[in-house]
Amino acid sequence: MSFLAFFFGMSRYFRTSDSVNRDYFDVFGNGLAIFYLLMVVPFVVALWVQVYKGVWRLDIGKISKIIMVVLFVLVTLVVAFFGFYAHILFYYGFAP
Repeated sequence: MSFLAFFFGMSRYFRTSDSVNRDYFDVFGNGLAIFYLLMVVPFVVALWVQVYKGVWRLDIGKISKIIMVVLFVLVTLVVAFFGFYAHILFYYGFAP
């Protein structure tokens, strides 16, 4: 949050032409996307590891354990993809 406040405060303080502002906002958008990837990917991997450990402790069949892990990985990938897609759409103003 402090990064966002600093960025918008500085962009308001140093007013330039529209093309320069657009370039800086593109850099900001790319930086934000990379920041999300660097923060979210390790979190999701750690979550997968914990779920993997927990599933193997359950008293169910081996095939059921494998299916549970695969479904969890697929659901998190789908949710992460749509969340990132929605972030890009709303950030650049393409959302309906």
